[in-house]
Amino acid sequence: MAYHGEQKQEQGLYGLRISDRAYFIGSAVLFAVVIFALAFVSSTLMGSDWTTYDMQRFYAMAQAIVNGATPYLDYQDPKPPLIYFTLTLPVILGQPLLGGLILVGLCNFVSALLLMAMAWRLYGRFSGMLAGLLFSLNIAWAQGYFVITEPFALTFILLSTYLLVFSESRWKYLLAGLCAGIGIGFKQYALLLIPLLLFFLYRKKELRRATELLLGIAIPLIIVFGAIFLAYGQDALAASLYWSYGVADTYLTQSSMGDVTSYRTTDPIILAANLIMAVTIFTSLLLFALANVIQDRPLTPYDEYFILAAVLFAGTILIRQYLHYWILALPFIALLCARQFRKKGISA
Repeated sequence: MAYHGEQKQEQGLYGLRISDRAYFIGSAVLFAVVIFALAFVSSTLMGSDWTTYDMQRFYAMAQAIVNGATPYLDYQDPKPPLIYFTLTLPVILGQPLLGGLILVGLCNFVSALLLMAMAWRLYGRFSGMLAGLLFSLNIAWAQGYFVITEPFALTFILLSTYLLVFSESRWKYLLAGLCAGIGIGFKQYALLLIPLLLFFLYRKKELRRATELLLGIAIPLIIVFGAIFLAYGQDALAASLYWSYGVADTYLTQSSMGDVTSYRTTDPIILAANLIMAVTIFTSLLLFALANVIQDRPLTPYDEYFILAAVLFAGTILIRQYLHYWILALPFIALLCARQFRKKGISA
């Protein structure tokens, strides 16, 4: 990638020639300003239950852990363990809201940089900047600057993708798996990354390396749940596995899980209305990405991967019509939008 070493220059606005390093630094500064400004705006909205319901439950579990209680037994919440243990840090520091928003902002910043890096390598540096900026702005509409699981999971989803697609290390399959496993430790829907990574291996005729990838995915999950077993015992392990992944059937079919409301919509008219409202907010972005895919052929294995990732992650909106269910799909939609502006001479 150009900005890793050689100082290539390209003509920018008004004929200015800007080195790749300066372009990268300028883009990163732009992302940081946008992301932390939007995180600050989000902090002003934390007075309503609508914006803080999930956060309150996450911090209740984190506080229980800090107080010496047993997670998933003394307090239950249907999320994998990593979000709770991560949030113990701002709890211990006595700054739960500020600390949580800083962590979310850092995750979104790293995700924007990873997006820029991927689009830059595939389509050119303007496309890279555009992909990162589209993500940084649009994730605000998806509640992406609230303290929720998706920003944490997404960073590791994108890191896993970057390593598998672009790394030249002989360990890239294991490393990509490790990152995917960490993402799954934050959010159940990150499990959808597994078939996506396997698809990419298939398209690149590298399926023989799937064992390394799957081993990498398993390692962080074994470590996390093994640590729960060692620290809290067998009952806590069983409860953590149930509330992390085994509760899926109840979440999909019931209106509540113990004292946790699942907000399942049973009326088909309300479901349709919720879907329309959830999709409408990203109509322009979706149409632009779709038009690019239809009109700009042929598609590379990279493009196919981005399309499938966007479709699979966006499909979770059918389960619950929460805006934050868009977060895992948005970076891949942004990549497809940025593809339209690829540098001349770079093939589709």
